[in-house]
Amino acid sequence: MANVLKICYFGTYSTGEEYARNNAIIAGLKANGVEVIHCQTDIFPTHEDKMTAVSGGLLGQALPFLRAYFRLGLQYLRAPDHDFLFVGYIGHIDMFPARLLAWLRGKPVVFDTFYSLYDTIVEDRGLYPRGSFRAKLLRFIDRWSCKLADLSLLDTWQHVDYFVSEFHLDRADFLSIPLGTDEKNFFPRDWPEDDGVLDLISYSSYIPLHGIDVQLDAAARLKDRADIRFTFVGKGQLYPEMRARAEAAGLTNVRFIEWISHAELVELIARADVCLGIFGRTDKAARVIPYKAYEALAMRKPLITGDSPASRDGLVNGETALLSPMGDPDRLAEAIERLAADPELRRKIAEGGHKFFQEKCTSRAMGDAIIADLRRRWPEKFEGLT
Repeated sequence: MANVLKICYFGTYSTGEEYARNNAIIAGLKANGVEVIHCQTDIFPTHEDKMTAVSGGLLGQALPFLRAYFRLGLQYLRAPDHDFLFVGYIGHIDMFPARLLAWLRGKPVVFDTFYSLYDTIVEDRGLYPRGSFRAKLLRFIDRWSCKLADLSLLDTWQHVDYFVSEFHLDRADFLSIPLGTDEKNFFPRDWPEDDGVLDLISYSSYIPLHGIDVQLDAAARLKDRADIRFTFVGKGQLYPEMRARAEAAGLTNVRFIEWISHAELVELIARADVCLGIFGRTDKAARVIPYKAYEALAMRKPLITGDSPASRDGLVNGETALLSPMGDPDRLAEAIERLAADPELRRKIAEGGHKFFQEKCTSRAMGDAIIADLRRRWPEKFEGLT
C-alpha cells in the first residue's frame, strides 16, 4: 500500500453548503494525494446556532460541548495513525481539547482560524460592547486558540496582520490561504442574453461588512436609469433597516429576496450581468475578501467590490474586477454605469477574474499551498512518502 501523508480532520466542523471553506480545504488536500481521516461530531444544526453558542452562550451550552468532546476524544484516540491534526472551521473552542489530544499522540496541530470571533461579533457587528465580559471572553478564545496551534490558517495576509497586532501573536505561525468556494456549483454558465438591462446581484447576511447601505445609496443615484436593476438576496442583522431605507428613497429599481435555496441562488447569479461584493466602512471589510467575491470569479461573472488592501493584494482593477472605494456610493454608481456602457469591459474582467480564480483560488491551489508550507515546516513528515 502506498505511503501517503495522512491528516486527521478534527472537530465540530460541518461540511454542509454554508461551510464551503472546510469542503475546499479537504478537497484540496485530497487532490494532493493526502488521506483525510475524519474525526467529527455535530453539536448545532446550523452555522448561526453555533455562532450564537460560541459568541455568548458558552456557559449555557457547556453540556452539549462536553458531550461532543467526550465523543471526539474517543474517536480520536481510536483513529488510525496520521501525520497532522487539522481543526476545521468553526473550531475556536475545538482547539482546546484538540491540543491536549494531539499532545497525547505527538502530532502537530493546524487550525483553520478563518476569522476572529472578537472582530466579527464585537467590532464589525457591534453586538457586544468593547470591554464587556463577553468581549473579553472572545478575545481570550481568539488569542489562545491560535497560540495552541502550531500553524493557523487565515484568508488574507491583512487578516494575519490583524491577529498578530490585536492578539500579540507571531506572524511566522500563520499562513494565508484564499477562502475558496463550492466549485461543484459555482462554475461558468453561458453568458446571459443581452436584453438591454444591466442586472446586478448582491447577496449577504446584512451585516455591516457588506455595506448594503452603500449599495442602496448607489441605486438611489441610478434610480432614473431604467436599464439598471438591483437584486438583493438574503436576510440578517440590518435587513429591516435596509428595507426601510429603500422604501424611504422610493427605489423602484431594487427588489429584495429573502433567503432561498443554494441552487436557486446559483441560478440567480447565473442570470445576473454583474455581481456586487462588499463596500462596508468597518475595519474588517478592508481585511477580507468574502465568499461571494470568489463565487463571482468562479462563475466568470464581472465583479465590482470595495477597493481595500485585501482586494488589491489579489485583484487588479480593470483586469480581474472593478474596485470601488469602500463606503462611497457615488463612486460605486460610477463603476456600475461604466460597466453598463461597456459590454466588452464586462467580459474582459469576467474572463480575467475567472483566470485568477483558476490559478490561485481553486481547492487544488489551496491544497498545493498548504502542502508546500507543511513540507517547509515539517520536512521529516514527508520523508519516504509517494
